[in-house]
Amino acid sequence: MIKLYDIDHVKFGVHDLDASQHAWEVEFGLHATEKNPNEVKLAVNYEPHSIIIEKSNDHGIQYTAYNLHPDFSLDDAEKHLKEMGVDYTRTDDAVDFVDPEGHGVAFVPYRARTGQDVYPIASRHTSTIRPGGYRKLGHVNYLVKDVDKMVDFYVNVVGQQLADRLGANAGAFMRVGADHHVNAFVNTGQSHLHHVAFDLGDWGMIPKTFDHLAQHGRVFPWGPVRHGIGGNLAGYVRTPEFDCFVELYVDMEQLDDLHVPREFPDDRHSSSVWGMLPPRSYFRFDEESIAAERESLRSIYE
Repeated sequence: MIKLYDIDHVKFGVHDLDASQHAWEVEFGLHATEKNPNEVKLAVNYEPHSIIIEKSNDHGIQYTAYNLHPDFSLDDAEKHLKEMGVDYTRTDDAVDFVDPEGHGVAFVPYRARTGQDVYPIASRHTSTIRPGGYRKLGHVNYLVKDVDKMVDFYVNVVGQQLADRLGANAGAFMRVGADHHVNAFVNTGQSHLHHVAFDLGDWGMIPKTFDHLAQHGRVFPWGPVRHGIGGNLAGYVRTPEFDCFVELYVDMEQLDDLHVPREFPDDRHSSSVWGMLPPRSYFRFDEESIAAERESLRSIYE
């Protein structure tokens, strides 16, 4: 069995590298830590990077990378995948493979926290980090065809734990540490990245962040809303250039080692304790749905 420490980064293919870098930096507040003509690495705070964008003919997610627990090496990860019968590719920096629905997954070595990284964010000293940044990359959620198959794979192959279920088979939420989820799978009959999520840190960030993104013309199909599962207060921003949404959230439920997975009913309250339910386009990524959201033409009542 393999063990993870946390989510490390997400890599996207993009058509326009400069425009995508501008979006992550100016709109979402990340900052570039490395750049070459074909790739940019961007960080939320003091970490080496949380988002990588690569110039590509295919836009959208390429993989999600997870830090191995310090007790496990890439050699251990390679041995584990061999034992599980999973095809993989090994490099000096990672072990790459795909999940049952074709989403890229990578194991990367544990990154020891050193220097300023060992302190709480407010206690650190910097001459480069911009004010008002997000707290961290939090999770990645997928629309899937087979929830049970994905849960089995992410528990036994990827090394996560089941946090909670939505109904018998409507969805599942997966955890690594204390955060309620680092992945979630929602059964919609299609395979697609739904959103990449960032923890804003506190409630006061929400109006400032949402106002800022609105000034840049971003559309919020859903939120602010208080989720029943996970307990987080969240809003969702459409990002067509990355073929997904970006979720911005605070106040996620924290779980300990004694947590027993629960089954939440597949109802409105589990999705939205308060706030409207999402429009139908929230689960769609076609041009018509994106355009309709921009003009607020679609609602849950369709």
